[in-house]
Amino acid sequence: MDTEKFLDWAVKKGWTVERRTVPLSLPETVTKRYTIPDIYKKFLEKVLLCTGPMDTEWFLCEEGYQQDDPDVFRWDECERISLDAARDMLDQEEEKRVAAFWDGVLPFFLSMGNGYEYYGFDLPGRFGPRGCILHGFEPMFEDAEVFAPDFPAFLDRVASGDVTTGGVLFDPEEYAFMEMEGRKEQERHQRETAEALRALLHPEEEHDSGHGDGCCCDHHHDE
Repeated sequence: MDTEKFLDWAVKKGWTVERRTVPLSLPETVTKRYTIPDIYKKFLEKVLLCTGPMDTEWFLCEEGYQQDDPDVFRWDECERISLDAARDMLDQEEEKRVAAFWDGVLPFFLSMGNGYEYYGFDLPGRFGPRGCILHGFEPMFEDAEVFAPDFPAFLDRVASGDVTTGGVLFDPEEYAFMEMEGRKEQERHQRETAEALRALLHPEEEHDSGHGDGCCCDHHHDE
């Protein structure tokens, strides 16, 4: 699928699409590190903004590559997360491995609706054909798989529904509360199951252990 057909499809599906009206100007932090594939450069020359229906997934356009605010999900956030993890573990070899991976992978599409995910160009072709599209997700972003042989094939798969869109972002506190309630429900179910099994195997425990008028004990009850 070419860019124009994809953008027409995206608009019909509720995506936010804005066309570029000024020349493209990518930051040097990107252009000095990567050789942008011509086919994606042409996409960027036409598109200022292209985000999914719920704004939980988006193509990295000029503004996205310029974003460096630590309070938002930056274009190289997956690399930053992996590097921070390696440094926390004081693992210099892992840090080198992560940096080497991202030196050859240019992310161009990010998603947050179902956890952190990215799609990126395998520029040197270390995982498949040169310029193929890789897909990776948390927590091991570098354990990526080939998703499509090229950019037009990626657009085809987005339009076919192979890329999840419209996810819901959870507030961390709300998610933690839901997780806690889920554990409580699981524990309650386990208790009820254990009690039911005990009643089945030991029905005598269900009878009243106290003495009543009809008991068979050999001592006398008070009137």
